[in-house]
Amino acid sequence: MSDLLRCKQRFGNFKNALLTIEEVVPRYYQLSDLEQDGLILRFEFTFDLAWKVMQDYLKSAGYADIKGPRSCIKQMAQNNLLDGFRWEEMLTARNELSHIYDETASRNYLDHVAET
Repeated sequence: MSDLLRCKQRFGNFKNALLTIEEVVPRYYQLSDLEQDGLILRFEFTFDLAWKVMQDYLKSAGYADIKGPRSCIKQMAQNNLLDGFRWEEMLTARNELSHIYDETASRNYLDHVAET
C-alpha cells in the first residue's frame, strides 16, 4: 500500500472516530458504565489515529525520522500546527487510561476528557 493511500485511509478513519466521540460526549453523563468504557476505548484509538496521521504528515514534509506520539506532538507544536500542551495532556490521559484498572481513576480522566 502506498504511503499516500495509507495516510488517506488513516485520516478518514480518524475523522469517523472523532465524529463518534463528538456525538457521544454531549450525553456523556447519561451513558451507562459499559458505554463509558466504550468511550474510553474510542478516545484511546482516536488519539492513536491522530498521532499516526501527524506522523504521516511529518513524513511527507520531510521529517522521516520522527516516530512515536511524543515526537510527533513536539514537532507539530514546533511547527505551530497544534497546541503542544493540550496534546501532551491527551497523551498522558491516553497512556494512563490504557493502563488504569481503577474505575474511579479512569472515570476521573474520562470526566476531564468529556469536559474539555
